[in-house]
Amino acid sequence: MRELNWRKSLEVVSGEISGGTRLPLLVFYRGKECDGSRKTLGEVFKVQNVINTIERESAPVKYDILESKEIAERYHVDWTPTFIFTDENGRELERWVGYLPAEDFIAQFTLSKGLAAFHLARYIEAEREFEMLVEEYPDSELVPEAEYYLGVSRFKEKGDAYPLGEICHLLQEKYPDSMWTKKCSIWSHLTSESRKRFVAFDQGGSTGSGAY
Repeated sequence: MRELNWRKSLEVVSGEISGGTRLPLLVFYRGKECDGSRKTLGEVFKVQNVINTIERESAPVKYDILESKEIAERYHVDWTPTFIFTDENGRELERWVGYLPAEDFIAQFTLSKGLAAFHLARYIEAEREFEMLVEEYPDSELVPEAEYYLGVSRFKEKGDAYPLGEICHLLQEKYPDSMWTKKCSIWSHLTSESRKRFVAFDQGGSTGSGAY
């Protein structure tokens, strides 16, 4: 059975992933004292689909917070297990906390990888992750958030506001009570007839960083 290939340090990972789409994944756990850590490392991380997903999209490093207090403090880890995507310089991009069964873990991993790519302005990559989550885990409670950021990523990539309205109407139809539907309600006026392009105040053609 294939096992996860744990890297020895963030420094090792940084050299390995440079120039690619994979990101460092820091996994903080607490020895045998934490049930969530024990089940994650001993069960979830033994599932082949989980292993394949992690190895394809990231390079993982694990830290016992009792033995690696300095780095745990650096990342303000106060509960375990904690999972953090960083850039190749160790800057935190996205995190989630707590045990999840294998399929839920993959869904959360995929969403967080998409958000991490989004924070790096790698919008096409982010779209791929969000689309993968929606297609492969349609019953996940994370789908509305993935749909929301799918629209935002498309807007940021192309500067075209129509995807915001498109996602808004989709969420209103499929998830009327979702928090993410409420958040996108400000885009409900955007239709194919009202398409427009947003140009940043610097007139440089960028899509800006705030909500439309």
